[in-house]
Amino acid sequence: MRISIFGMGYVGVVSGACLLRDGHAVCGVDPVEPKVRDLAEGRTPIQEPGVADLLAAGHADGRLTATTDPAAGVESADMVWVCVGTPSSLEKGIDLSHVETVMKQIGDAIGKSGSRPLVVLRSTVLPGTMEKLAIPALEKASGLKIGRDFHAVFHPEFLREGTAVEDFDHPPKIVVGEAAPGAGDRLMSLYESFTAPKHRVSLGEAEMVKYCDNLFHALKITFANEVGAIARSAGIDARRVAEVFCSDTKLNISPRYLRPGFAFGGSCLPKDLRAILRYATLQSIQTPMLRGMLESNKAQIEALVARVCACKPKSVGMVGLAFKPNTDDMRESPYVAVAKALIGEGVQLRIYDPNVHVNNLIGANKAMVEAALGHLNALLTDSLDDLAESDVILINHATVDAAQVRQWLDGGACVLDLTGIDGVDYRTERYEGIAW
Repeated sequence: MRISIFGMGYVGVVSGACLLRDGHAVCGVDPVEPKVRDLAEGRTPIQEPGVADLLAAGHADGRLTATTDPAAGVESADMVWVCVGTPSSLEKGIDLSHVETVMKQIGDAIGKSGSRPLVVLRSTVLPGTMEKLAIPALEKASGLKIGRDFHAVFHPEFLREGTAVEDFDHPPKIVVGEAAPGAGDRLMSLYESFTAPKHRVSLGEAEMVKYCDNLFHALKITFANEVGAIARSAGIDARRVAEVFCSDTKLNISPRYLRPGFAFGGSCLPKDLRAILRYATLQSIQTPMLRGMLESNKAQIEALVARVCACKPKSVGMVGLAFKPNTDDMRESPYVAVAKALIGEGVQLRIYDPNVHVNNLIGANKAMVEAALGHLNALLTDSLDDLAESDVILINHATVDAAQVRQWLDGGACVLDLTGIDGVDYRTERYEGIAW
């Protein structure tokens, strides 16, 4: 396949080298003449293990070319990859000027040449960039229509400096964002022999996946460093702690607790977080990330209450009051906090939680819920049917099914789902997910 790559920086050069190795013809397009001269002679403009040899071999076979002319890069190309930089702007946002410029150049060349390559954006961009900037720029410059005359997709990269060739060959996942089903077929044909999970999603979802990855990597590093500082202050080797922590692939290094939902609560997480923060303060250790967890958790609760109140309901039904299903533990349950706040707003509340029975509550569990909801017995109901007349229904526990949700919606209630009930289309009228 003939693939042109606009932007011969780190991602562009590595991608080109690996595509050459796989037998494709690659044309590097860049406005920086020294880069183009190096590539045209088979030399690498970056330092990365394995890249120099791959470029030299591709050049020797006559499959590597380079140019400063965008039109020459688009002509006869089957695909055009865009790998230009998206640095921080002066306002600490993102500078998309390179993306916009290149998309206009590609669109203009496509409109004049009659070529119809698949345009593939690989640069890291915020959600909505393809839809609001890249595609309009292509369409305006070309006079053509994406989806009718040619296609454009978003294809995030997951390359790490120092191991980029290995990462290209064995990616953790292959993600393609499409405006229409099948738009990325040509691109996906490159990966037929790859065993990595393949995901074909919407443009915005693909754009967000890349940010999700990078944010989580930054979070993990910060978490490890803050925990390391606390451990060292206690005379503990944080490397040994990390070794044990990382050996747990059931709860710690796993998909657990990584699905969007609602605030945390219960008898352990809030208490233990406060305890370690107090310890860190006494040791004069700065832990802004750990400290921010409590603030974020509180903000989640406040945002939900505001979201419900924006509907101006007279009555609200709640499915679940304990901090999670299959228990009656309401110690620091975020749903108790929501219930208390809604009552304070004058909302009539009905709560269904088959595991919570006032007469069975004891100890701290009883004391905490009575302090927050002194008339709990009057709020509880034994039947989901009693929630049907509510203006808004909050699904806190995934203990109801899609049929029950549709019944409430058909009855005129608004449903706010904090759990993600299987089988409910998030686009259904009067239905909202907490993060979808």
